[in-house]
Amino acid sequence: MFSRFDERKVNTPLNHSRIRENNTIGFEHFDSCFSSGFYYFLALRFVNGVAFAVNLPVIGAFCSKWAYYKQNGLFMAVLIAYLHLAAAVTNPISGAICHIFGWSAIFYFHGVVGLLVFLIYGFLYRNSPRKHPFVGDVEKNKIDLEKPTTVDKKLLKHVPYRAIISTPEIWAIWVASIGVSTVLNMIFLYSPIYLRNVLGYSVTHTGFTAAIAPLAQAIMKIIIGQTSDKIKFLSEVNKIRLFNSIAFFGCSILLSFLAFTDPRTHVGDFKLSFILFGCAGGIIGVNTGGLFRAAPILSRQYSHFVTGNISLTLTTTMFLVPFAITPMTANNTAEEWKVVFLWLAGIMTVSNVIFCIFIRGEPCEWTKVR
Repeated sequence: MFSRFDERKVNTPLNHSRIRENNTIGFEHFDSCFSSGFYYFLALRFVNGVAFAVNLPVIGAFCSKWAYYKQNGLFMAVLIAYLHLAAAVTNPISGAICHIFGWSAIFYFHGVVGLLVFLIYGFLYRNSPRKHPFVGDVEKNKIDLEKPTTVDKKLLKHVPYRAIISTPEIWAIWVASIGVSTVLNMIFLYSPIYLRNVLGYSVTHTGFTAAIAPLAQAIMKIIIGQTSDKIKFLSEVNKIRLFNSIAFFGCSILLSFLAFTDPRTHVGDFKLSFILFGCAGGIIGVNTGGLFRAAPILSRQYSHFVTGNISLTLTTTMFLVPFAITPMTANNTAEEWKVVFLWLAGIMTVSNVIFCIFIRGEPCEWTKVR
C-alpha cells in the first residue's frame, strides 16, 4: 500500500495516532463487545491489529522523507518511543481508573484521548517537507541533503522486493527484531501478571510498577538516539553493533540474573527482582542505535517495507508469545518464570550474534539511483 499511496492516505483511515495498540472507534466499542460475547471482541481486536500494523511502515516512510541525514537516530528514537510511552501512560492510568470507576471506563477514556491525538495528527502532518506550511526553505534544503529527490515518483512505486529479501543484512535486522519483539511482548503482556502473582503487588500498584520498564525504554531510546548521531570516532556499522549488543546482551544478562531470584523465599530478592525486571526492560531502549537505526540507513527510500516487516515480527510475536509463556507459567511460580527468563535470554543472545555478523552501515545497492 505504501508503494502505491502516500502514508497520509493509508494512515489516516487506519488511525495511526491512537493510544497504544487500540484505534479510536474500536476502544469506545470494547465495552459493548465484552457484553456481546468473545467473538465480537475478537473481531474488534482484529481491526485494531490491522491499524497497529501500519505504525512502523509509517515511521519508515516518515524518516526517509523528513529526517536530516545526520539525525537518523534521533528521528527514529522519538518515533519508536511512542510504543513505550503509550504503555507507560496507559498502565498506571488504567489501574487507577479501574480501581475507581471499573473496567468500562478505561475503554471510554482511551477512546476519547485517541480521538483527540488522531485529530491533531491529521491536522498537522504532511507527506513531504515541501508541502508543509510551517517548514521554511532553509529547513527544506537541509532535509533534502543525501536524499534521492530527483528520482521519478513512478520509479519509487516499484519496490525491489526480490533484491530486498535476498539481502542478508536486511534479514539480520528482521532476525534481531524477532528477538527483541519476543521480549517486549513478554514485558507488555505479562509484566502485570508477574508483578501481581510472583512479586505480590496489588492491582493499583501493578499498573504503576508495570509502567516503569516501558518508561525507562522510552527515555533510553531518546537519549541513545541522539547519542548515536553525535558519536564520530566509530564507523556507522560499529556504532550499530555496539548499541545493539548493549541492548541485547545487557537484557540477556539481566534476565539471567532475574531467573535466579525468588522473592517468595528470600525477602531481599523482592526489591532485587523488581529492579532487575525494570532494568532488563529499560536497557532494550538502547537498540534505537542498533537495529532501528540500521533499517532506514540500509533501505533509504524503501524503508517503509523494511520497517513494515519489523512491525510484522512485533505483531506476530504478540500473537505467539502467549502460546509459549502461558503453558510455561501455569502456576505463576518463581521456578516457572526462571525457565521463561532463561529462554528469553537465549533468544536475545542468538539473535544479536546473527545481527552483528551480517549487518553493515551503508545503504544497500538497490537504493542507489540509476
